[in-house]
Amino acid sequence: MKLFKRLSIGFALSILIYGVSGCGPGTYVSGGIQYSNPAWAPAYYPGVRYYYIPDIETYYDLSDDDFVYLNDGQWMFSPYLPPMYSGFDLYSCFVVSLNVNVYHPWLHHQYYVSHYPRYYYHNVYHNNYASVRGFNENSRKPIMWKSGEREQTLRLKPSQGNRLSMGNRVQSPKPPQMTNYYGKRIGQPVRVRPQMRQTRPQVRESRPMMSEMRAPAPARVSAPRVTRSHRTP
Repeated sequence: MKLFKRLSIGFALSILIYGVSGCGPGTYVSGGIQYSNPAWAPAYYPGVRYYYIPDIETYYDLSDDDFVYLNDGQWMFSPYLPPMYSGFDLYSCFVVSLNVNVYHPWLHHQYYVSHYPRYYYHNVYHNNYASVRGFNENSRKPIMWKSGEREQTLRLKPSQGNRLSMGNRVQSPKPPQMTNYYGKRIGQPVRVRPQMRQTRPQVRESRPMMSEMRAPAPARVSAPRVTRSHRTP
């Protein structure tokens, strides 16, 4: 009987580990929160709640199935990408699996923009960037496409493009969220550094001729001599 219980527990743990280790789309439970990994995302890493897409500076919240993007100075929440990115291909884009400890990463947007600029991976993995699916902050390693995985993903891509298959899901009821800026006052002028200035071409001045440099001295005018008469005593 005890052996049967141990086998049952081991089987349940193996299913749980297989479920959270993930491979592509699926539903996972981590820390009491249920996450749905979308079909376009890389393999799920246990505990990850947010993805960041550097090329469009957009976040994806797995717990709410929402894209989070900046519009008119506010963070918007939507199950779909905004119209300006309607042609963006999520199924082959570069995705960053953010640290499992981060919360609301868009409130620290300046950090992610500086660490993951648009198309930065072209430079970092310039010899093999086509094989890189993304980057995992938790393992600190790039996420590589597996053999045949990219072709299979593109083949199974739904016809509606980046719109997720969520039935008749309506727009997220979340209100817009204001951006936060830390340590600086908005609207202050930027201090222009020397390297930020435009290089001005140096104009070579023509040197004056020697005759021009030495002007003739003015003629000396001698004062009239005054003669004094001597009186005899």
